[in-house]
Amino acid sequence: MIAGRYARAAKSLLLLLPLLASTSLHGQAGNFAAPEAPDTQSGYGEDLLPRDEKDRAALLHTIAFDATVYGMSAYLHYEQLYRQVFDRGSDNYTGFNRFAHDRNLAGPDYATFKVPNTDTLYSTAWIDLSKGPVEIDIPATQLKYFTLNIFDIFGNPSNLSNRTIGFEGGRFLLVPRDWSGTPPEGVRIYRAATPQLWILMRAFAHSDGDVQKARAFQDAVRIIVPQGVGMANESGIPTPPPPAPGAIGYLRVLDYVLRADGWQPGEDALVSRFRPIGILGDKGFDPDALSPSARAAIESGYTEALAMLTRAKSQLGEPTGTGWMKVNKGVYGFNYVRRSVINIAGLGANVREENASYTTFVDGKGAVLDGASSRYTLRLQTPPPVNSFWSVTLYDAKTFALYPNPLNRYLVSDRTKGLKVQKDGSIDIRIQHKAPAGGNWLPAPAGPFFVVIRAYGPKPEMLNGHWLPPAIAQEQGGR
Repeated sequence: MIAGRYARAAKSLLLLLPLLASTSLHGQAGNFAAPEAPDTQSGYGEDLLPRDEKDRAALLHTIAFDATVYGMSAYLHYEQLYRQVFDRGSDNYTGFNRFAHDRNLAGPDYATFKVPNTDTLYSTAWIDLSKGPVEIDIPATQLKYFTLNIFDIFGNPSNLSNRTIGFEGGRFLLVPRDWSGTPPEGVRIYRAATPQLWILMRAFAHSDGDVQKARAFQDAVRIIVPQGVGMANESGIPTPPPPAPGAIGYLRVLDYVLRADGWQPGEDALVSRFRPIGILGDKGFDPDALSPSARAAIESGYTEALAMLTRAKSQLGEPTGTGWMKVNKGVYGFNYVRRSVINIAGLGANVREENASYTTFVDGKGAVLDGASSRYTLRLQTPPPVNSFWSVTLYDAKTFALYPNPLNRYLVSDRTKGLKVQKDGSIDIRIQHKAPAGGNWLPAPAGPFFVVIRAYGPKPEMLNGHWLPPAIAQEQGGR
């Protein structure tokens, strides 16, 4: 009797073995197929897409929508990468593993990315780890602030800054995620999430003397490439497509990025869903392989997603109750809407521990900020509590660029020459198109604008929410 039960149990186990073996294969490292999902485009047979034309179009529309929300931040970073690494006609072409330095503070014509600060000198470099590690040497410095803000291709940030490594600098080896070598003595390992990395270096500058120190720091930071690693497009990755508007241009880039850089752990099933629209197929993305109806569905999904993301720009962050939004930059996880919207608004968004920022497009009553019809005052009863410095910067809401004005003044900060501080320590900032009779004037366009408060090296009372910016108040009497 007992022997019979054991025999039946053994038989059941034998029937389960193939299923158990199949499941275990999906758990192996390097196998990126979701359970029961094909490994190649050819595995998606006609039976895996609806035969009904309307149903098929609806599914392709949905997949294209999701792919756009997921990968828009990568596309925007790739635009920057392509200009600097592959486009030899670009003004800031360097190839991989070299810095392009901006020697002056950003102004209205700054074109590298949107919503730049005008507190620091910028330097940018794209690093390629596809052939192995790359070393970064950072010198000791007396600058008030610096960071080498390092982004993976999707825009997830980290920092080698005075906050994280001190002002003494150091040597750092950027290595691929799965690298298992031994670094040289005295060199610390920085493990990268993707093989292609963007370094956005910021060096504090305000006075002419600060600018000279910042330039010297730019020149002293070194990228050391191991012997035999190319300086430009010699990495063996797929041929990079030029960025182009529209769904087809976007999907070409997304296909390239996923092949060259992969994706985050835990995203296998999501990325596998993109195969029916031609992503990660047996060959590179080919729009000619799409039927006219499939292409139309994909185009509509892309257009709808991009419109949704664009509309969401003005609601970035968490409301403070005074019109300002606390922007939770750089912490995305699987929140692809936040990641895409923040990077549409402007690349280079850093974590709050490095730079706590607040943004507003409206005054304290919720009305859109508009220099054509109104004058405003921002009263900082207590200036932002920081270890480094703070600034209040204005941008044109139509272009997301700094507003050109006769004073060449794009911000008011703790370093503004002639800053007027009240006896109680408060600071009034006059925000209007025409010059006021007196006070701290921040020139505004005769049209819509928005304002950003940046606090570098924020103190705990800012990070924990005890300090919040007050509402921007509209002055009586119009302009």
